[in-house]
Amino acid sequence: MLKVDLQTGEIFVYDVIGANWYGDGITALNMADALKQLGDKKAIVRINSPGGVADEGIAIYNLLKRHAAGVETHNDALAASAASVIFLAGANRYAAKGSRVMIHRASSVVWGNSVALAKEASTLEKYDQSQAEIYSGYLGKTPEETMVLLDAETWYTSEEAVTAGIASSLTETATVKPNVATWFRNPPKSLADELRSQPRPTRPAQTTAIKRPAAADTATEKMNRAFLTR
Repeated sequence: MLKVDLQTGEIFVYDVIGANWYGDGITALNMADALKQLGDKKAIVRINSPGGVADEGIAIYNLLKRHAAGVETHNDALAASAASVIFLAGANRYAAKGSRVMIHRASSVVWGNSVALAKEASTLEKYDQSQAEIYSGYLGKTPEETMVLLDAETWYTSEEAVTAGIASSLTETATVKPNVATWFRNPPKSLADELRSQPRPTRPAQTTAIKRPAAADTATEKMNRAFLTR
């Protein structure tokens, strides 16, 4: 669920990117509606997300880039995968001390014969190229150099994100728990420990919108069986 504070202009991306089977998650349509509500107010996008569907992440990135009143983004704890693309949309990009950014290649689950598998591999390569084009503009690297970082599932601390050009500057220490997910291949130990400590997935209770969210329900509880983890 996308939460919006119309008084402050804050938009909270505290969920997986893309809708899941429960109807939860954050889509480009959700973001378009939020920006319409803000009107001529600057958007302050606060992120704590493990990512999700690549198409939705790229669409949200482009929506934010077109918001005439301006956008600043804040990594409150975790901007991983598709959420890292969203984070890049801010003219100013603030990383809370202790936050993490992760970039990686697109992935999916597919069933079929060799033709179907080869087609899916080709499709994933195109997603990787699209993401590398976006990342390279901030990293100061060529798309080919950026692809090496995607291969490795590269994790950045808040300080490293600033040095790399992903974030503009540091802000106060992160105070919310990161929304981790099972599709991380090579997470830092602290996030891996957080993932292991989580309870078995349950259907999250429906809640009404609130002015400012506390730490969100863990993303794993909502999408740990997702087919698309791009």
